[in-house]
Amino acid sequence: MFGWDEFWELIDLLGGRADDDACERLTDVLATRSKATVVGFADLLAEALYRLDRADLAALPYIDVTDRDGVPVPMSADGFLYARCGVVAAGREAYTHVLADPSGFCTYTAAEYDGEPLLYVAEDAWERLTGRPWDHEEPYDYETGSNPEGWPGLAPR
Repeated sequence: MFGWDEFWELIDLLGGRADDDACERLTDVLATRSKATVVGFADLLAEALYRLDRADLAALPYIDVTDRDGVPVPMSADGFLYARCGVVAAGREAYTHVLADPSGFCTYTAAEYDGEPLLYVAEDAWERLTGRPWDHEEPYDYETGSNPEGWPGLAPR
């Protein structure tokens, strides 16, 4: 059974960033593994992102984006998701740190940590491995606002 240790070992292949090149390397490796591994990777990625889906993190401003007066602007829903991907890509230690200390999240709001490409690794690996389209639905919804424990008072999606 695919577990967290194997998940973090694969994440380590990113070298701390989920840019296109790093995600391509991870996709290449994942595409050589079993179908169960690809699905397990997708499921644990979704769970990791879900656990980071918290209002206290989303309320933090972007590091790189300010309004005309130099005031940091809050993150968009997509920006927040991509920053959460950046945290996961940074590895187990960074992920654990941010879960314990929300102030650590601010680092990952910088543009260089945008981890959007990580969202497509499992799908691309699956298609290479099987020759079929990805049709798996992960057990956790990682879209912003999906974690009711992380967004108390927000109506469930």
